[in-house]
Amino acid sequence: MTWNVMITDVSFPDIRLEEEELKKINASLVRLNCKTEQDVIQACQDADALLVQYAPITADVLNQLPRLKAISRYGIGVDMVDVSAATKKNILVCNVPDYCIEEVATFALSLLLFLARRIPTYQNDVSNQRWNLSDIDDAHRVNRIRGQILGLVGSGRIAQELAKLVTALGIRVVYYDPYVKVSPLDGMSSVSFEELITTSDFISIHCPLTPETRGLFDERVFQAMKSSAVLVNTARGAVVKNCALEQALRNGWIAGAGLDNLEQEPPDWNDSLLSAPNLVVTPHIAFYSEESLKDLQRLTAQSIADLYRQNMPEGLLNPELFPGFLQRMRSHE
Repeated sequence: MTWNVMITDVSFPDIRLEEEELKKINASLVRLNCKTEQDVIQACQDADALLVQYAPITADVLNQLPRLKAISRYGIGVDMVDVSAATKKNILVCNVPDYCIEEVATFALSLLLFLARRIPTYQNDVSNQRWNLSDIDDAHRVNRIRGQILGLVGSGRIAQELAKLVTALGIRVVYYDPYVKVSPLDGMSSVSFEELITTSDFISIHCPLTPETRGLFDERVFQAMKSSAVLVNTARGAVVKNCALEQALRNGWIAGAGLDNLEQEPPDWNDSLLSAPNLVVTPHIAFYSEESLKDLQRLTAQSIADLYRQNMPEGLLNPELFPGFLQRMRSHE
């Protein structure tokens, strides 16, 4: 029995790496350009497995794909896949948990340092032909990095890598993660969310987008943060409420923010948030290096190949289904 594998959507110029991985199991591979639920339903009726980038894989989609056995997502986040519905349908869902760890951690650190050292402010001074500053006002004031506190919201692999990087700079690390009972790294202290937002000099978001985290950073949270605090978000844009962040920046509730994602992507270019002071926005690019993209393509396809070989992929998100999956596979041998 061979599998029909379909790529619902992908932004890469070619799929040679996916083809190489899936050729090893003699799977057929079809590249599609699905944007809506209906696109997926119509095009993927014969799919045994899907590779998904952004296409919505909802409960309605899953209910109408009778052959589907597995989904592998290009990336770490799986908020475009209804994992709960997939689990109820005995459909295995995988991500790529060790993809772009170094890239996102170093990008988050870059944003943190860029804002902590007030580089946008000083760059603006040069653009306005100001060089020797005689007065240091609040907009220009910089504090020593060593001894400050970084609060991590989420304690996964990227957060852990960032913690290692900042520890070398003498920054103390605390984290909030209600799903982790034991500190994942020496030197990281677990704190409540309230303690994290009120005591951290820097806050970096690394949690998934869930109903609980959607809009987590709202007006109340920003008002509770230190006025000297810097927020960095390289996770999901919807964890932060744009309107509340704009208020926080314009009213001086926090000192600055670095975002690699927004609630709406691409944004409304007339959105007033984009002109807020002390804000750095990049176009959801923290994951990027030439090497990380190759890893992503190869590992996404490899998860499907592993399942076909009856091996559990590292990124299997509903492993409780694996024993039953093995039984079904072996019954068809």
